Amino acid sequence: MSAVYGASTVAALIATALSSAALAAPGDIHRVTGADVVNLRAGPSDESNIRGSVQAGDEVIELTRDGNWVGVRVLPTGEEGWIYGGLLERVAASGLLPGDGTVAAGDAGFMQLSESFDRLIRQVNGDLGYRMVDDVVQTGDGVLQVTPTPAWLRSGSRDAHMMAALAFYQLWKNHQNGRPVALVMTDDRGEEYIRIADGDLGPELAMIAP
Repeated sequence: MSAVYGASTVAALIATALSSAALAAPGDIHRVTGADVVNLRAGPSDESNIRGSVQAGDEVIELTRDGNWVGVRVLPTGEEGWIYGGLLERVAASGLLPGDGTVAAGDAGFMQLSESFDRLIRQVNGDLGYRMVDDVVQTGDGVLQVTPTPAWLRSGSRDAHMMAALAFYQLWKNHQNGRPVALVMTDDRGEEYIRIADGDLGPELAMIAP
């Protein structure tokens, strides 16, 4: 699908994009490898009440650990509970930041474009507990390519991804002093997920359905 957004709308969405991203839960991504159906329990014990069930092959985000038990959030239902660690296989690292909640040293991928924006993204990373972005590359012809982390791709909603992409686009536009630009955000397969490119009426946004 595609839509056109004016510059004022883009600017208004930046704060929403970053606050929406902060709603995502931190942790590694695991796939359920046990029997056809695995119990989702209310606590880290076989004695705890069964809160629900998770199908083999479903993915979950690790929230916390207690011994051999893993506190998780189920994708895409959002249910939370505990699963025995032996029934999970890690499929993507979260890129966790220091456990004390501080902002990690080094840049968040945007330092060459804007130190203040990079500092803001590092703060969001600290709130999330993991990095939003793996890589930021200027590919030429006015194109900036942003590669998100698997954790943020799978944790954040499509709306959050879209609004963050708009924020990245506005940053890139400012850096290029208003010249025509394009922003490409890839998915976890490295394929184009969101593209924002300047058109005759302003930035045109295309979001590729999964």
